[in-house]
Amino acid sequence: MNRWLLSNQLNIECLDSNNNLEKCNGYVRYMDLCRKFPKDCVDIVNADCSVFLDGYVSNKNELNKEYGYDKWEDTFSMIETGQILSNLRGGFCGYRYNAGKNEFLLFTDHVGNKAVYYYMKDSNVILSNNINDIAKVLKENHIAMEIDERAVLYMLTYGFMMDDTTFIKNVKRVMPGQYVRIVDDSVELVTYYQIDNTKTESITEEQAVEKLDAAFRNAIRREFEKDREYGYRHLVDLSGGLDSRMVCMVAHDMGYTDQMNFTYCRPGYLDQKISEQIAADLKHEYLFKSLDDIRWMYDIDEIVSKNNGAALFSGITGGNRFLKSIDLSTYGIEHTGMIGDAIVSTFYKDESFNYSEPKWGYHRYSEKMKAEFDNSALTRYPNQEICAIYTRGILGAQSSYIIRQHYLETASPFMDVDFLNVCFSLPFAYRKNHHIYLKWMKEKYPQACEYGWEKWGGVKPKENLIFFRRIVTGKKLLKNMLLKMFNRQSRDSMNPMDYWYRQDRDIQLYYKRYYEENISNYVLTEQMRKDIQEMFETGNFLEMAMALTVLSAAKQYFG
Repeated sequence: MNRWLLSNQLNIECLDSNNNLEKCNGYVRYMDLCRKFPKDCVDIVNADCSVFLDGYVSNKNELNKEYGYDKWEDTFSMIETGQILSNLRGGFCGYRYNAGKNEFLLFTDHVGNKAVYYYMKDSNVILSNNINDIAKVLKENHIAMEIDERAVLYMLTYGFMMDDTTFIKNVKRVMPGQYVRIVDDSVELVTYYQIDNTKTESITEEQAVEKLDAAFRNAIRREFEKDREYGYRHLVDLSGGLDSRMVCMVAHDMGYTDQMNFTYCRPGYLDQKISEQIAADLKHEYLFKSLDDIRWMYDIDEIVSKNNGAALFSGITGGNRFLKSIDLSTYGIEHTGMIGDAIVSTFYKDESFNYSEPKWGYHRYSEKMKAEFDNSALTRYPNQEICAIYTRGILGAQSSYIIRQHYLETASPFMDVDFLNVCFSLPFAYRKNHHIYLKWMKEKYPQACEYGWEKWGGVKPKENLIFFRRIVTGKKLLKNMLLKMFNRQSRDSMNPMDYWYRQDRDIQLYYKRYYEENISNYVLTEQMRKDIQEMFETGNFLEMAMALTVLSAAKQYFG
């Protein structure tokens, strides 16, 4: 497990089954942590303050030297200024409590690798990384809870939360690069870091490649050296995409060869074939998990519980079952290529749109609900691209990290702060259509270009092969159009969810029964029931999953 919670004056004994409660400075807390990197964690309690840090810090030793302390605890105790947060690198979260000021400071890392939440109402404060536990405490103390209509609509349209909203009103998520200051009955949100794409440099493509490569290798070094510091092997995702192969192959090139590579998808699909070949050529150990048994489709409540209702339960597919099935004692970090594609390249091909004012409606999983949202959630972003990076990328795709962190820590060199700063300083024209990405691979890691790219239908990732890629992907699109005309589901994808669902009568009956047992939950309004019914009864698999995710959250948080 990986859970912690503290409250200033509420009874939290409902969480304790193994004597994990502790009184600290006038508040009480619960801890049940998966500490892969204990020497990176900080837990100081004295008469004046409490300081807590969970996760890992990849530049810990550098900061000790910079600030002039021998002990990491002494360096990190400077958190009260907020200054040190900007200088940390890694995946971390935590809090500081100042007893004299009755002040809580709750924070997460620059890019939201760690998700943390807070409740503050009527002087009652709860800080935690687990929403189920927050709900339990609120129930135990007979505090009324309401389901957040905005969260329901987010799930039924986008399939993930688009801002700090959760399914429980008054429970908010700390946004990436942010800390929250709670004093008495006031809440102040402070942003200490935000990705910026508005200050591009005038440099040559050759200079851009050199800067990219240096920053990426530094990010790889930080991640993989953290494993080595604790004597761990390297667990590295590998698929048929570019991002994971770059993590795997660049790390190998730097001497981090003791890798366990793994993938999970439909047997025989390109992701399996390509990743298997890369691992074999590098002489890495390799694990493959077939998803054709579709057992992961039954894990509705488990996934919603583990991801705090942050995204639809089907998003991680077989990842949770894979992690449960292997011995993780020898691994510290799961190294991923999280959203590298959108960082080194771009979400959008049109430059003017990329830098335009953020708008709703893009990257939705479903168009069934004609929900309209006010622009308050978008005002924090300077333009459409940065909005997409934070919402579709960090809050959406990266939400699977919340699940993975029940087993081990997570990282992506593409999400390293210094690498991000380099990427978004490059001219838009360089990043567009993977131009600088492919040039970087060709000039620095030509072997990585000799394996097919799943996104290009197995064609090698070389700009001179774009014509062949268009032929291959064009054939695939035509095939899928014909299948749709004849009302048949395609099996030609990494996770052909609609195909699997339509072929299995047991899962169909299970979902129908789950829906019928939970649609009458008292906390749902009539409009919510109507929307969920439409999604479940007329939608495709993803839309059904979105509907069932709402029902699962209502069931678990509200009973």
